[in-house]
Amino acid sequence: MFDSGLNEQRDALATVPGDGPAGPTGPVSSYDALPIPPAHLREWRDATLGRIRELPRRRVLEIGAGTGALLTRLACDEEVREYWATASSPAHVAALTARVAADPALREKVRLDCRDAEDTHGLPAGHFDTIVVDSLVPSLPGLAHLRALVERLLPLLAPGGALFLGGLRNLDLAHCFRTGTALARPGAARGDREALRRRIDREVAEERELLLAPALFDALARELPAVRAVDVRVQRGVQHNELTRYRYDAVLTTAAPAADLTAAPRARWGEEITGTDGLVGHLRARRPALLRVAAVPNRRVHDEYAAMQSLFDPLESIDLAPQDAPAPAPEVLCRAAERLGYRALPTWGERPDLLDIVLLDPEQVPAGPLTGVYAAPVVEAAGCANTPAAAVRPAGPDAGPDAGPPVRLPKGAIPSARTAPDTLPPHPVRAAAPAPSVPSAPTATADRPAPRTRPATGIWAGTDTDAPPAEGNVASLFAAQVARAPGALALPGLAYAELDARSDLLAHALLEHRAGPGTCVLTALSSPAGFAVAALAVVKTGASLLPVDPALDLGDAPHPAVLLLDETADLLLPAVPGAARLVREEAAGPLPPAGHWPVTDADRLRPPCPGDPLLLVPGEDGTVAVGGEAVAAAAGAAPADTAWLVRGYPDGDAAIGLLSTLVSGARVHVPDGSLTRDVPHEVLGWLRRRGARMVLGGADDVLGALLALARAEGAGLSVSGGWAEGRLVVEQVPGSPPRPAPGYRAYLLDALLRPVGPGETGSLYIAGAGVAQGYAGEPGADGERFLPDPFGGPGGGTARMWRTGRAARLDEDGSLRVLDGPAHDDPFADEHATFVVLADATGHRALWPATAAIPEGWYETHGEDAYAPCLDHLHSPLDDDLGDHLDDLI
Repeated sequence: MFDSGLNEQRDALATVPGDGPAGPTGPVSSYDALPIPPAHLREWRDATLGRIRELPRRRVLEIGAGTGALLTRLACDEEVREYWATASSPAHVAALTARVAADPALREKVRLDCRDAEDTHGLPAGHFDTIVVDSLVPSLPGLAHLRALVERLLPLLAPGGALFLGGLRNLDLAHCFRTGTALARPGAARGDREALRRRIDREVAEERELLLAPALFDALARELPAVRAVDVRVQRGVQHNELTRYRYDAVLTTAAPAADLTAAPRARWGEEITGTDGLVGHLRARRPALLRVAAVPNRRVHDEYAAMQSLFDPLESIDLAPQDAPAPAPEVLCRAAERLGYRALPTWGERPDLLDIVLLDPEQVPAGPLTGVYAAPVVEAAGCANTPAAAVRPAGPDAGPDAGPPVRLPKGAIPSARTAPDTLPPHPVRAAAPAPSVPSAPTATADRPAPRTRPATGIWAGTDTDAPPAEGNVASLFAAQVARAPGALALPGLAYAELDARSDLLAHALLEHRAGPGTCVLTALSSPAGFAVAALAVVKTGASLLPVDPALDLGDAPHPAVLLLDETADLLLPAVPGAARLVREEAAGPLPPAGHWPVTDADRLRPPCPGDPLLLVPGEDGTVAVGGEAVAAAAGAAPADTAWLVRGYPDGDAAIGLLSTLVSGARVHVPDGSLTRDVPHEVLGWLRRRGARMVLGGADDVLGALLALARAEGAGLSVSGGWAEGRLVVEQVPGSPPRPAPGYRAYLLDALLRPVGPGETGSLYIAGAGVAQGYAGEPGADGERFLPDPFGGPGGGTARMWRTGRAARLDEDGSLRVLDGPAHDDPFADEHATFVVLADATGHRALWPATAAIPEGWYETHGEDAYAPCLDHLHSPLDDDLGDHLDDLI
């Protein structure tokens, strides 16, 4: 994926390289190609060491240790008990090994390993107090790789541990930096101004290293639940060079912060405080516990930033002559506050040329992790990084396309296909929308990999998107698998025939308690085998399955005919009036004497109907009814063994995945207690040994890391998730980007419900096999969220999609990033938008933007109106005129 050796060319004086090649005495300057003075490098190294020494360091892991500039100093600290270090260069590892062996202070603490930065296999999970990644990040091929690295390292941290990312380059100052290096060339300031601007733009576009906006890390923290504190600071130091001007560090901590400095009292430079003496007087007179000295002009970059702005003013000189100092150097202000007993934390400000200096009194602010040092704006992570030029990609197997970020369902990054249908017409037409067509993926040869292509539109779809739905109900599909291979294992120690017999027996017990079509059975069973027996039994009765976690509030859950519980759930759940209560242990219970006691229509209260829900899931907008189509879709796919990584009680997604596995004739593998489920490398190895390609359950971050790891290692893997209303199954096929499983898809649509263009943000809708039947007994909520699919269903019929209410964007690397909140042009979030009400021949009704094209097969039943009147119409009975129109449609 990437070579951590790219940034390990550093000597004992330096911890980071320059932009240019490393010279014999260390990195060289990007301004004059001369070695950066050793005094500057010592100051930079010592500042980095001081920053790391603020963190807990009993057990330290350093990724990309290089020549050991940090290791040989940090490992000697008395607090450090263990110091693990990796490097990708065998020469560096050999030299460090000899150095460690010769030093008694290091020999008992240091463990060295030659491995690439992304390789965390075998490293102990939950072990390290601090992980150090210094000066490696700029060499990564892209933001997706950084995120993948962070997600691999976070599980290695002990509770409350910290991840230090040092030597980061600021994207917000990219043009400023290139202006400075361009004007440092002799005669550049006297040349053609327009040519100079073009040159600077070209150099920024051709930047070979990964640049990151400081706001990135707060954006990542919103997507990574393990990160609870973010501390971004600029480098301390008296010297002004490209290291102190343009680099910074970030600490991601898993502990709760001791203080959130985002809303610290502010004193704005040039208003409340105007100089060093003014700062000292303010602190002495008021002695605040916290103070953010805001909008301090950054003396380090001021001259280059002023020259950059002058490029666009023909009346201004563009040389780098020293300007009048707008403020003291940041180190002067920091030291002035420190002499008064304050801690000084310099960080980026509200503009790239400004700094904030956050001051805190250690006598009044508790010690511990800090967050909000940098008052970051709320932005999307995808816009916080450049795409490094491909010219510096190393040749060989690691030089392939960007692996893309891990998947997080439903929040965070969801991989997307790199091909998609053509867009709809650019102007609104009140007519039927055309159906999409999915172009074939780029081909590859043995010596030439397939080119990376950006998605053509905002439609994410796998193969076989137009395949007809599988026929047959879930009970009959499972019976066909039992007849095909009765002795095959369904779960550990449970063959298909025995599973069939046990579920028959339980189904008859449920039928005796009035379970059947039109009712539901609540299950709270943590045993995989017990839940499998119960789920199949409920399916055979014709009732709806209602899987719950007994620890949650079930006040709005549907009223069940039967409660099927394990002993723990029996203690937690109160009695439900009129409902039978059956308590079971695992899959225990005697088998019928004949070994088989099938359920027939004569045993049920009434014959099942095709529209009866298979599953009920309580949700925020109502009880979601899920049909058997969600499971039947798996019957037409190749069988894939499944891994059960569910913790505790299975939910609706796990129920669908389990039944899908069983109707396809595959096996469910259940790990024992020896598997560490939070370590992706360990889980992927276990999956490979078992031959399992589908994962049920698991934490979002682990599933995301698993998909990224599977892609990197060429392993096939599928995960599921999303929402009960709109479920997604994502499959990773070796040699291809992650994509939806056959029959599943998602749309990113604009205000006119047309697919958005590449890189554009749109409203996210789920379509295909994962769309539920709707909200049971809630026509208003149903019509608000389940809308006509503008591209129709298989065979030309109508279909519905589910409106998530969330924005999303197809990133350049081929991933779908799900964002918080609605899209900026979401018509359903626009208080001034108008709507109509549509209906189809099945009786479904839905809101629809008045300006959008009406999909084929749908008819307008309520004319253009405001949102509320249309919503009222959804609650009203179908009128006679509509019946006539539906007759015409039929």
